[in-house]
Amino acid sequence: MKRYDRTYFDRWYRGEEPPKGEAELRRQVALAVAATESVLDRPLKSVLDVGCGEGRWQPILHEIRPEASYLGIDPSGYAVERFGASRNLLHGSLDDLESFAFEEPFDLVVCADVMHYMGKEAVLRAMDIVADLVGGVALLEVFTSEDPVEGDREDFHLREPAWYWRVFAGAGLVPIGLQMYVHREIAESMDSMDLPTRTEPGHA
Repeated sequence: MKRYDRTYFDRWYRGEEPPKGEAELRRQVALAVAATESVLDRPLKSVLDVGCGEGRWQPILHEIRPEASYLGIDPSGYAVERFGASRNLLHGSLDDLESFAFEEPFDLVVCADVMHYMGKEAVLRAMDIVADLVGGVALLEVFTSEDPVEGDREDFHLREPAWYWRVFAGAGLVPIGLQMYVHREIAESMDSMDLPTRTEPGHA
């Protein structure tokens, strides 16, 4: 069984050339925050990061939006033990989100570099739950058969982009660009040119 222990994180996140360096991560956090605030027309208040690893988003988010809450969920016992208290991480996974009693949706839901390590049925089950937790924007970062993939290839599933488009659309999520999505109801209230397309993904 794959182990997300300290050795794993040292290899893939603290090597000489990690797949996502600090500067790239900072740009991604800042972009997601700005997009969410643009969609909601107010400051960001809450973030849920599913498959958060060591919770690398938390200190960056705290720098730029110190009033916003952050909750990370990850299956790594090591990550939760080491960073759980300081970065607000809980033990869990995308597979068992239904076991958490969330009181309300989150302004921003992040699920980055997770779904391509899961089986199709697990992704399908999880997406309806994820969509219900999105109060503003979802950042759903996946790598597909058309992307150059670096880093951990163990248990990696290469799927066509169209498959993910269909799954996300089936959960009621509409793309707004750069792997970010909003609920269909929110999309209907946005300006036409804010959306990459007004047609259903995969059905143009």
